[in-house]
Amino acid sequence: MNSRTKLLTLIIAGVVVIAAAAIVLATTLHRPKEVAKPDPVAATVPVALDAEGLPENFSIGVVMTFGSSGEPGSEYNRAAQGAVVAAHRFAQDGADVALPTQNDSGTEDGARAAVRALADQGVSGIVVASTGPQAVAAAKAAEELNLPVILPYAEPVDPAPSTWTTKPSAASVEGALGAALAGKTRVLLVNDGGPVPASVQPTQTFNAGDFEDLMALAQAAAVQTGDQPLPLAEDAPEGTEAMNVAEPADAVVVSAATPQRLARLVQALQSRNVSVPLVLPDGASAPAFATALAELDGTASGQLVTVAPAGGDGTALQQDAQGRGMSAFLSAVRLAAGESTVHNLTVDAPFSGDAWAADTASHDAVVALVRAAATAESGDPAEVSAMLRTMSFGPGEGMGGPALNFSQSNALAVEAVPAYASPQDLGLRPADEEAPRLVWVPAPATP
Repeated sequence: MNSRTKLLTLIIAGVVVIAAAAIVLATTLHRPKEVAKPDPVAATVPVALDAEGLPENFSIGVVMTFGSSGEPGSEYNRAAQGAVVAAHRFAQDGADVALPTQNDSGTEDGARAAVRALADQGVSGIVVASTGPQAVAAAKAAEELNLPVILPYAEPVDPAPSTWTTKPSAASVEGALGAALAGKTRVLLVNDGGPVPASVQPTQTFNAGDFEDLMALAQAAAVQTGDQPLPLAEDAPEGTEAMNVAEPADAVVVSAATPQRLARLVQALQSRNVSVPLVLPDGASAPAFATALAELDGTASGQLVTVAPAGGDGTALQQDAQGRGMSAFLSAVRLAAGESTVHNLTVDAPFSGDAWAADTASHDAVVALVRAAATAESGDPAEVSAMLRTMSFGPGEGMGGPALNFSQSNALAVEAVPAYASPQDLGLRPADEEAPRLVWVPAPATP
C-alpha cells in the first residue's frame, strides 16, 4: 500500500468515526428522558419580595414592651426587628409596608390600649412581639376588634380563628426536652422562678430562694454533679480527704423567670466548673440571654442545650430549599444593615444595631400577613384573616424560617428539637464587634 492509499484510508476512517459520533450524539440528544422532579424552590431565592395585589397604604401593627433593661416581655425586642427586614424586602419590589409600633408598657391594660391605638391607625393585622400576660391580653384585644394577630414568641389562650402563634407547641417542647434528656437518669433541677415543663422529672431540686445567693446555689449544684467535693465536717480530722457524691447528677435543667436571670444562673454554674449538660427549657433563644451571658463572661458552648424549631442561621449552609430561603433572609439582613436610612421598629436607631439579632419568626409573621392581603387584594382585616386561614408558606413564598400552616392556630409546621450553643461566628450577618457570639445549632434529625 503506497502512501497515497494509506492517506486515503485514514481520511475515510476519520469520516466514519465522525459520522458514528454524530449518530451517537443525535441519539443521546433525542432520546426520551425521565422528567426531572422540579426543585420546590428556584435555585436562588430572591432577596426582593413581590406583593402583587397589595392595596396602597397597607400597614401591619407591632406591639412591643419597650425597654432594654430586663423588663418582662422585652426579651425579644431585638429579635422582632426581623419585621423591618420583611418590610424592606417588599419595598425593594415597590410594595410599601408600614409597621407602626406601640408600647404595651409591660401591662395587660397597656397591651389592650396599644392594640386599640393601632386599630385606630387602620392596620390590617398585628404582630405581638411581647411575651407573658400582656401578649395574651394583646391577642384578646385584637380578637375583639376582628384583627388578625400573630404571636411569634407567646402562646395565646383559647385563640380565635384570627389568632395564630408560630412558637413551638407545649407538646413539641416536651418532646424535644425528652430527646435532650434521653439516657439521663439523675437530673438536677436548678430554678430561679422559671417554668418547669411536666416532662422534667428531677431527682433533686434546688430553688434559688433557698440559698444565700446564686454562687451558694451553684456550689451546691456542683457538689451534686460531682464537679466539687462534698464539704468536710467541721470536726473532720486534719488530713481527711474530701470525697465526691456517690451518684452524681448527669444533667442539670436550668430554669429562670427571665432570660437575664437565666444567664446569671448559667454563668454561676459555669464558674463552679459544672461539666454536665445544662438544659435550658425556656428563654435561652432570646437575644437578651445571649447579651447577658456575654456581659457576664459566660461561655457559649455545646454544654448548653435548649429547644427550638429546626432552623437558624446555620440553615443557610444547607443545599436545599430551606437553606436558600434562609440565605435570602440573611442577605436581606445584610442589605438592610448597610443602608443608613433603614431604622428599627421604634425609628430611634439604625437597624444595623440590631442586625445580629433580627430573626425569621418576626420576619415571617409580616410576610404571611402581606401575602394574605395581596392574595385577597384587600387590606380589610376580616378578608386578610379569611385568606390567611387558607394559606401555608415555605421558602418559595419568602419564608426564612420553618414552614408555616395557618389552617391551625399553632401555625408552626415543624417540631422543636434540641439545639446546642456555639460561639462560632458563621460570617452570615454584618460584622458587629459588640454583638454576642452565640449561635444555636439544632441537633440533626434522626432518620
